[in-house]
Amino acid sequence: MKVKLETLARVAEIAGAIAVVVSVIYLALQISANTKLLRSQAHYNAISLGERPLELVVENESLASLVAQCNATPNDVSAATWERCFNYYLMQFNAWEYFYYQSLDGSIPKELWVGSDSYYKSLVKTKPGYQRSWRELQTSFDEPFRSYVTDEFNRDSPGPAADN
Repeated sequence: MKVKLETLARVAEIAGAIAVVVSVIYLALQISANTKLLRSQAHYNAISLGERPLELVVENESLASLVAQCNATPNDVSAATWERCFNYYLMQFNAWEYFYYQSLDGSIPKELWVGSDSYYKSLVKTKPGYQRSWRELQTSFDEPFRSYVTDEFNRDSPGPAADN
């Protein structure tokens, strides 16, 4: 009888160990699936946030005209025009910041970050409106993003640190 109880106890221990291993494998599969889902959601959020300012100018011809004026000659536009452009630029910088931090976290594909970062860097280099807006907006952003963008402005031109 004692031998049977010991055998049953060992069988129960082995079965318990197998159950624990199966549970851990199942949990790992669930975590992996959730991670993929979260990455997919972060990718979607980044695309949506990045496209929203572009949708606005595509849908609204007068806004597109104002943004074009602000991009070219930001110091020559009226206060009301600058206010609309300023808010447009804020949306653009917010999107860039989102891409930046999602990239640092590894939550979006590297290719999405490289493409979007190049896009925003080209705006910074070619559109004076972004320079003026960054001078006025940069304190709204925290480190390390603020230094990242400021360094980009200072890379090829006097950028936002210079007074116009």
